[in-house]
Amino acid sequence: MPPFHRETLASYLYRLATANQLHPDDLGAHLTGARRTRAPITLHGLAAATGRSPRSLSHALPELRIASTPTAHPPEPLLTRRTVCRHCAARRDAFRFATTWQPPEVNICPTHRIWIGPPVRGHGVPQLDVSAVPEILHAQRRHYRLARRHGRRTAADAFAEAAHITALWARHAFHDRGRARLIRALVDRPPLTGRLRPDDPITPVVTYPQTVDLARVLATPYWRRPASGDTDDLPRFQQDIDTHLGIEYHPENSPYDPLFGWFTKHHDPHAAIR
Repeated sequence: MPPFHRETLASYLYRLATANQLHPDDLGAHLTGARRTRAPITLHGLAAATGRSPRSLSHALPELRIASTPTAHPPEPLLTRRTVCRHCAARRDAFRFATTWQPPEVNICPTHRIWIGPPVRGHGVPQLDVSAVPEILHAQRRHYRLARRHGRRTAADAFAEAAHITALWARHAFHDRGRARLIRALVDRPPLTGRLRPDDPITPVVTYPQTVDLARVLATPYWRRPASGDTDDLPRFQQDIDTHLGIEYHPENSPYDPLFGWFTKHHDPHAAIR
């Protein structure tokens, strides 16, 4: 049974055990020769048990590569767990919740256009088909460009910050630039108030276009560096937000404006609205 590309070792071992009608602990004992101790799975031991070449296994399973630390999670910098697209799993007759290590900017299956980004790691969370929602598909392309332009680390940090902000906006029904329309396109019963709970699994999906656009601003070197002392910084920041997000942003020093909090953290902590 071949692994998925970049599949996590735990996921592959679980699928391998299930396919051979074994308990995962029994398979681990067979591969390591030790039931009571947690001996590491070796590349050559797995190759001998599966009949697959060490080269193919190391190419598919990052945790077994020579340069990887066996206990490192993730095995390579800036990788995150993503549940395999349900259609990809079905095509391979694989366990639906197989997981892979992916770059953080990968949120949509490129083949089937299924959302695989957060929070689709829980078994009870459905994977949404976003093929008929062009705004989300275009946002994925912008996300790729963001990572290429600023580097994966900066893009991932800016996106995480932006996602926190847009989730709070969705919670309070602020700055709804098409969010309600995306909700209606993806779920049968949209919330009556337009507000989304922080733990609602649809929140990262319907805020994704806005999150990517906000991350493009937050990743800009001028805004990420310490305060320049320029008194025009806040109005310029407001103008950038308005231009990139298509909203009328009015910064205010309140707990309901996390974006202003981000600005003061990265720039002058005594900045005031003029």
